[in-house]
Amino acid sequence: MIRTFVALDLPPNVQKDLGEFCAPLQQLDVPVRWIRPHRVHLTLKFLGHIAPSLIEAVADALRPVAASTAPFSLRPAGCGAFPSLREMRVVWVGVQGDMGSLHALQRSVEDVLQPLGFPKEHRPFRAHLTIGRVKGRRHLKSLQDMLVARQGYQGVVFDVSELVLYKSDLKPDGAQYTPLQRWPFQGRSRL
Repeated sequence: MIRTFVALDLPPNVQKDLGEFCAPLQQLDVPVRWIRPHRVHLTLKFLGHIAPSLIEAVADALRPVAASTAPFSLRPAGCGAFPSLREMRVVWVGVQGDMGSLHALQRSVEDVLQPLGFPKEHRPFRAHLTIGRVKGRRHLKSLQDMLVARQGYQGVVFDVSELVLYKSDLKPDGAQYTPLQRWPFQGRSRL
């Protein structure tokens, strides 16, 4: 079985900017496993553990989605925690930009994968970039305060131009992500 998900990559300049945003947070004495900037991505659909024989069917379903999607722009913006700042388990940076295109893409991914046995999410899609996972409760007040103070964060604008199917291997120092397939967007821009 292969642990997989569908995502959007971030270019190196955005990863670098996120690293600079995260640096002061990482200096706090808090029980958080911080995600290295080069591993941060925008997940559209987590598929979980799937049989290797299903990879080609997933690829066949996603290829036309990418082919009909036009490139669009996003930017990291704002920050917070899931499920809330008070009960944080995941620390995130939000996303702004062409949210209509992003939501349409995410719905298309859900729609084409459902017939392959991947149920649609019941919760609404909340676009975010996971930057840390909380591993305990001590000293979280300092992190909560810093996240509130930095909610006005505006990152670097970037173009989204491909869909990626990733394999995720869980390692002691965090997950390692390997792209299995990439599909460039080929749709016409609305501009």
